[in-house]
Amino acid sequence: MKTRLLASVIGAVATLLLTAGPAFALESGEVRGKPLGAGLVIVYYVLIPVGAFLVISFFSALPSMLNRPRYRPGRPWKHDPLWFNGPDDPDSALAGARPGATARGGASAEW
Repeated sequence: MKTRLLASVIGAVATLLLTAGPAFALESGEVRGKPLGAGLVIVYYVLIPVGAFLVISFFSALPSMLNRPRYRPGRPWKHDPLWFNGPDDPDSALAGARPGATARGGASAEW
């Protein structure tokens, strides 16, 4: 127990020193620009992230805000059947299908 605690403390201190190391670097002589004012700091670090959050929230809530008729469980299905990614003419494909061609496979792994 004590060795885990000691290892955790040493790891935390090492991480702190390694990440704070660049802050103690000597100045390289380059000329710094003007500091940001309080207004720009608020715009950059508060208003822009909040605005991005609101835009993403709006677009994620938009589909539920649209009042479209949709299927509710327990009610009858009122639409034509639709075969996704199937043949162009599903009736002829079903009429020409052989029952023996699809009788194998599944969990038995007999392909």
